[in-house]
Amino acid sequence: MFINEYVMNRRRYDKWATPKFWKLPVFYVYCIIFVAGVFGWIYFDRVGAPMRWQTIGAFLTFVAVYRGIFFNWMHADKTFRVTRATQFGGKDWTCKVIVGEKNISLYINGKINNKVEWSEIARFEEAKSYFKLKSGEYNEGVMLDKASFTEGDADSFRKWMLEHHPEIEHGPIAPPLDK
Repeated sequence: MFINEYVMNRRRYDKWATPKFWKLPVFYVYCIIFVAGVFGWIYFDRVGAPMRWQTIGAFLTFVAVYRGIFFNWMHADKTFRVTRATQFGGKDWTCKVIVGEKNISLYINGKINNKVEWSEIARFEEAKSYFKLKSGEYNEGVMLDKASFTEGDADSFRKWMLEHHPEIEHGPIAPPLDK
């Protein structure tokens, strides 16, 4: 029915796994911590407070920048590098997804990896550049790149999903992951 083939590389993994940090609700908490840290750092320096108070302000500033901006990207980078090194010999891997009437077959580097039954799919999510067939309560799912259909296309896949699987909830992906 539909075949989707792509190479999982760092750029694609980053697009699918790393949220836009400014769209995460917790980002504003880190903005407040950043402002408090910078204010404290400067204020304690001006009033001649002991160095430990200035250090607390600097620490809050750096923690807010690290956790608010860099953490999700660095976590995705590490996950990708470890997966590539341990399972694929340090190379990018090819993914092939065959969407059929009865199930979805997943192939990695030409070998069958998994078969997902339609009863396991709980939600059909759509981003700007990919589809995600989400399973259960977790963030796991089958990913299909909109530009990588070798049989069928993204528009016909969307229509087919809505017509043949109305029991699966359809909607947009979470805004931080809509890339």
